[in-house]
Amino acid sequence: MTACLPGFLLPRRPRRRRADARTTGDRTTSSIAAVLALALAATATYTIRPGDTLSAIAASNGTSVRDLVDLNGITDPHRIIAGSRLQLPTSPSGGGTASSVGTHTVASGEHLTGIAAAYGISVQVLADANGVSDRNLIREGQRLAVPGAGATAAATSTPSAPSGSASQAQVGALIEQTARAHGWNPAFVKAIAWQESGWNNNVVSSAGAVGIMQVLPATGQWVSTYLAGQTLNLADPADNVLAGVLFLDYLHRMTGGDVRLILGGYYQGLRSMRDNGVYGQTERYIDNVMALRERF
Repeated sequence: MTACLPGFLLPRRPRRRRADARTTGDRTTSSIAAVLALALAATATYTIRPGDTLSAIAASNGTSVRDLVDLNGITDPHRIIAGSRLQLPTSPSGGGTASSVGTHTVASGEHLTGIAAAYGISVQVLADANGVSDRNLIREGQRLAVPGAGATAAATSTPSAPSGSASQAQVGALIEQTARAHGWNPAFVKAIAWQESGWNNNVVSSAGAVGIMQVLPATGQWVSTYLAGQTLNLADPADNVLAGVLFLDYLHRMTGGDVRLILGGYYQGLRSMRDNGVYGQTERYIDNVMALRERF
């Protein structure tokens, strides 16, 4: 997810009435049909990619965030892990309603009221579809599910990449250079960055974490003040990677170099791990990064 600021009697079965021989066959057929319908309603799956958000996945698959949360037992909709598979609710025929739901990527200066007006829907409908509790808190680069808007309409509203974007080759070289300058194995830092953002500096999470290393603004300010000795601009790829690497330096010192604790601290926060224990999602995050490291 993000670089976090520092500091874990069964009920009695009712007596069944003997079925009339004349109705048993019909009831059995109806029961089988119902079971098949329920089974078919959740056979589609989606594998989460780096940079995905639950609202964007819901929008692209014609469902809602609430349905995805309920179907997959998700406790925190703001924390989903690349590589995990989600079940997707569908109609019994296998069809969805994706054409009735589009996406909109928030551009600089946009607000929820204006976006809702552009698509001809109410602000409340747009807020509810995306789990937005504060209508004033949407961020540039955030992807919104737009009920009633087709994919074509959503695509025309997507802005061009903001300044600070870079190709994957450039990002890979930048991570390599920064990691080596601070004594890190480049493969390790590349794996974290890939898990966090897919090496996309334009990604902004629902929690507000930004950039290649998905650094929270408050963490970026703390790193700037206490570790970098200069103000870092998280929208700049070089500064974003530097902030993430400097924070890894800090975690290395605090954990004695324990790799799993470093990764857990980066994702969940050392204080949260100490107070609440290691979350299951944190364990999966750590495992994913460790696996990705072998690819770089």
